[in-house]
Amino acid sequence: MSSIATLSARAIARTSAFKTSKSRANARRPARHIARASADVDEALAKAQCPIADVKDTIGRGFVIVDIRSPEEWQEGSKSTWKKICLAVFDEETGEVEMNPYFMGQIRDEFPNTLSRILLVCDDGTERSEIAWRGITKAGYTQCKIIQGGSEAYFKEFPLTAADKRVWKLADQPGEDLSKLVSGVSMNMDHIFESERRF
Repeated sequence: MSSIATLSARAIARTSAFKTSKSRANARRPARHIARASADVDEALAKAQCPIADVKDTIGRGFVIVDIRSPEEWQEGSKSTWKKICLAVFDEETGEVEMNPYFMGQIRDEFPNTLSRILLVCDDGTERSEIAWRGITKAGYTQCKIIQGGSEAYFKEFPLTAADKRVWKLADQPGEDLSKLVSGVSMNMDHIFESERRF
């Protein structure tokens, strides 16, 4: 075997060894990347929690409450002003949970603008709200929060009244309804005019 062939064989062996070690490193990298991404999501989820004491202020800042409980739970108690989009229903006979396959489509229909401010509520503010929050934020919505403690904590702090159950209907107006385009979006324009006020 000539010396050139020997060098080539060694170079190929080194290259193969390098590629193998590189592929092993890359195989390990996604696990670290996934762990880092998971930690980032967990941190964002923790920041998305809205304590009961802050709910009124959060609503005052333009957030719209979306009740993701089942229709049966809505019957037990829900405010007429809350948007009702069911995430899943529990079948008591079979013990299975059936996810709403149209959930994200209904969110997009109700909130076409990804800047919409959404405040999620389920029964206790844990599993269902977290599932919905993950789906909504993955779809690009940047202003989504969860009521800590869910409807149980909310109704304990702010009990339902007869006025809460009253449905208000405005008379139909001529022309296209464009209100959904700004559903949950703050129309406060102060930040635009701040620079003009300073001089």
